[in-house]
Amino acid sequence: MSRTWDGRAFDRLYAGLICDRRFPFGTPEYYTRYRSRYKLLLNRYCSLAPSDPVDVLDVGGGQLALLASRMWGDRAAVADLPGQPQLNYLESLGIAPIAWNLCEHQEPAGARFDFIFFSEVIEHLPLPGHVVLQRLRRALKPGGMLICSTPNVARMRNIVHLVLGRPIMDHMDLPGPNSLGHVIEYSRDDLQWQLEKAGFRDCTVEYHQMHHLPVKPVHRVLSCMGYPLFLVPHFRDNLVAVAVAP
Repeated sequence: MSRTWDGRAFDRLYAGLICDRRFPFGTPEYYTRYRSRYKLLLNRYCSLAPSDPVDVLDVGGGQLALLASRMWGDRAAVADLPGQPQLNYLESLGIAPIAWNLCEHQEPAGARFDFIFFSEVIEHLPLPGHVVLQRLRRALKPGGMLICSTPNVARMRNIVHLVLGRPIMDHMDLPGPNSLGHVIEYSRDDLQWQLEKAGFRDCTVEYHQMHHLPVKPVHRVLSCMGYPLFLVPHFRDNLVAVAVAP
């Protein structure tokens, strides 16, 4: 039996928990702007998860783990770099914290999760994607699922930056204790290859357009002018992948 999506419950919890100024990761303005991404990913999770509570890990900010725990009673955990402020905050809300630097040879989670959210993280990691994805695969139970989102390297923003002679990514550096900017972005075919190389099966990677506008006014104008191009999947901003651990 599958779960039921309750849009009103999502709206209420997202506004009350994630857009709360006490949340120590990001700002309410950021979460208001990117609400569509969190809604899409959680809705996809709802369509895949069984009706009974599951063990779910959110790698990164922990927002999706918190929402899953409140909407369906899932046993949720969050993993991020040691010392990140949201780890203690989320622990106070019943979300188990895991200090985990994915760029290091450590696997503190064990094969214990039914689902892993990996949203807007892989583009910050200066390693081949399959190396990190393999570490996450090992944290899943057999048959467990990874839900991953990341920017599409062929998105319109990058094309415009290339035309204007501006960089599309931040400087690559060696892995360290601190997070980096966007040091690598993936095409749909490349992300598919990385997932399969990491040992996942039944991998699907889809183009998605999250409906939010750029921060800078000039980029907003360009985005609105070029919006019809998003009808072509190749130019859409985001990739959303689902993959299964064997």
